[in-house]
Amino acid sequence: MSALQWLRFVSTFGLELAVSLMRWLFERPVRLLILALVLLALWLWIGRGQARDLAADRRQQADAWHGLFVEQKTEMLKFVALVRWARIEAAARDRANVERVRTQWTAQVSEVKNAYEADLAAARAAVDGRMRQASGTGADGNPGSGGGARMPAFPVLSTGALRPGEAAIVDRADIDAVTDNTLRLEHLIDAWRRAAAIDVNGQP
Repeated sequence: MSALQWLRFVSTFGLELAVSLMRWLFERPVRLLILALVLLALWLWIGRGQARDLAADRRQQADAWHGLFVEQKTEMLKFVALVRWARIEAAARDRANVERVRTQWTAQVSEVKNAYEADLAAARAAVDGRMRQASGTGADGNPGSGGGARMPAFPVLSTGALRPGEAAIVDRADIDAVTDNTLRLEHLIDAWRRAAAIDVNGQP
């Protein structure tokens, strides 16, 4: 038997079998109903397996998403903690830097103040010595003892209009005021330069 004849035999037999099966089913409608129920049960069983597989896939996907969410949440909490620590550290550094600048500035002001007071006392002592020399008294209070003074003596105070050969002079209050203001300005400039030299952005 050739392949074509075999194929024709199989198709004819299959067709006859299908016709016989249909005739057998339609002879009693209950048989058709039973077949429909069997096919429905088979379809539900196959669908149940597919639904179970789909549910398993969805569950795995949900677990993966949950794990990713937990990981991202953990990283976010780490980042928030890092930012909080950085803010605390920056605030501590700022406070330490402010304290450092304040300490340095206080020390500089103290040095300038001490230098100003020392220079003012020395200048006033020098003025006293020159005033005593102008009156004919040495720096130690004895007449004629001012011969070793380094600075020339102030001229004797005079009243009225200047006469030929006389020099214009100022009184002691004006001399003290000029001396005080001059030294104050010099030391204020020194204090300003010292303040400008402090590195306010440096590390404590």
